[in-house]
Amino acid sequence: MTAKTFLTISSIFAIIYGLSFLLAPKQSLAMYGSEPEPHLVIAVRFLGVPLLALGVVQWFSREFRDWEAIRAVLIAIALENALTLLVNLWGTAHGLFNAMAWSTTIVSIVFLAGALYCLSTGRQRVA
Repeated sequence: MTAKTFLTISSIFAIIYGLSFLLAPKQSLAMYGSEPEPHLVIAVRFLGVPLLALGVVQWFSREFRDWEAIRAVLIAIALENALTLLVNLWGTAHGLFNAMAWSTTIVSIVFLAGALYCLSTGRQRVA
């Protein structure tokens, strides 16, 4: 897979998650088994903002030709997914989420692996 393909797929997921957290926080909370309390609704909306922004950055970075710029975006994606994975596993282990949290675990693992793969193949797989 090329970095461009990975960034396209990853950006679409980030934009969808970001928009759903920003525009439909109560429904997003309900999917994970949480009550839509006001402080959680605003926290989920805040979570949607950087996810949406990251998705937009990924979308535009698909067209980058400079490996260093692509590398920076891939490192950010890897970091975001690694940290999301850790926080999600912690929350799941402490009973804060329902079984739906495992979907976030899977998505985080897939995108972390994709970013690391693109980083490992480097310049030769940019296009």
